[in-house]
Order: sequence, then structure tokens, then C-alpha cells
Amino acid sequence: MQPKPVETADLTRAFENGDLLLHYQPQVNAERRWPEILGYEALSRWPLPDGSFVPPDHFIPVAEACGLVTELDIWVIDSVCEELARTKAAGVSRSIGISANVSTAQFGQRFFAQSVADILTRTQVDPALLTLEITERAALDQNEETRENVYAFREMGVSLSLDDFGTGYSSLLHLKTLPIQEIKLDRSLVSDLPQRQRDAMIVSATIGLASALGLRVVAEGVELASQANWLRANGCHSIQGFLYGHPAARQSDAIAA
Repeated sequence: MQPKPVETADLTRAFENGDLLLHYQPQVNAERRWPEILGYEALSRWPLPDGSFVPPDHFIPVAEACGLVTELDIWVIDSVCEELARTKAAGVSRSIGISANVSTAQFGQRFFAQSVADILTRTQVDPALLTLEITERAALDQNEETRENVYAFREMGVSLSLDDFGTGYSSLLHLKTLPIQEIKLDRSLVSDLPQRQRDAMIVSATIGLASALGLRVVAEGVELASQANWLRANGCHSIQGFLYGHPAARQSDAIAA
């Protein structure tokens, strides 16, 4: 049975009532300290009274269409920084970063970078522990606000990750022009590894190029040990996917180290 369409009024009400929450999916080290957890990606979730969830790909487009997505982005970043602050207060000695997806519309907001700076100051979180994932659509946007935000994040020490890498036609140009620190290989390139030779060649070349440019490489959608083993053998820096953990709610007072 198809889920019923998401109504703008229902989503707005859920957001204003604080019904939305974050789940966290681990990213593990694919190098020498494998599989140590390096960080997490924060993912928005909308729980329903019956215990089910509205799929993100159903409510995020509605948030974008009605203009709620910029408020949602700020809520996510604020929640992530509060989580990082709790982790620090819990005495976790090892640095565990968290990444958050940011909409194209948000990067075009004039005071977006300043809003994030204010959150970091209030929560006293090290900017180096926060990564913002920028889509290729946002990267293609050449308006002044987007450029100023992107370079402001570089100055304040917040990392930028180019999300869904490999799905856009100009991604290689972004490696040259954007002040990014990381690329995330799209799951469409990972799903058939290592059997599909063409995908393996593309991913291997991409990892080599990114590494030569000093960029971290995260592979998304890893579900099989054979995929993880191939990525490790070919120099991928970190891995994210069901093999190492489904997105889940926080289980304690701080993200586990």
C-alpha cells in the first residue's frame, strides 16, 4: 500500500511541535584502525504514533517546496552541535565528528554561515568536528551568497563534503574549484562492487584522484563485506552503510566513541 502524500500543514505542525528527531549512522575507518568509528551522519526522521516513520524522501521535498527546509537545516545543525557538546561533556577523549546535510536553498541564504558560527559559539563546539554536506546542485549555484557562505565555512574551520559524488556531470570541476575537504561516493557506484568492472575502475580512479588532492573519500551504501574489503584495498578512507550500522536514535547521553 502506497503511503499517503505528505501534507505541508502536517509537516509544519510536526516540526513546530518538535516531533522530528535525528538518527545517526556511523562512518568507520577503512584504513589502519579499521573499523573504528570516525564519525556519524545525522539524518532527519519523522516518527508517527504507530511507530512507523515518514520516509525522508517523502517529507524533505515537501519541506523544500514550502520553504520550511531552511528552518529544518538550522534545527539539524543546532541539534548536531548540541550532541557534540554532550559528547565533550561526557568526557569522550577521542574526537568524533558529525556531518549534516544542507539544502541548496540554505547555502543561498545570506546569513547562513553566520548562523552556524553563532551555534558553534553558543555550544562551544570545535568547528573541525562539524561537516556540512553540499549537493552538486548547490555547488553549481554561482550566486554571491552561496560563494560567500562556502568560503566563510573554510575560514571558520567547518568541513564541506561534496555529497552524491559521481551522479553529476561536472563533479571533477568541483574538486578543482570548491574548498571542500571530502567527497562521498554515491551508493549507485558502490552497489555493484567489486563485480562490475566499469564501476570498479571509476571508483578506483576517483579515490586515487581525490587522495592526490588531499581529499577524504567516504563510500556510502556499503552493505556487503565484499564491498568493504574492496574499498579498503583500493584506498577508500571511510565507509558508511548498513554493514556497519543502520541509522539509529541516540541511546545514551552522548554519541558512543
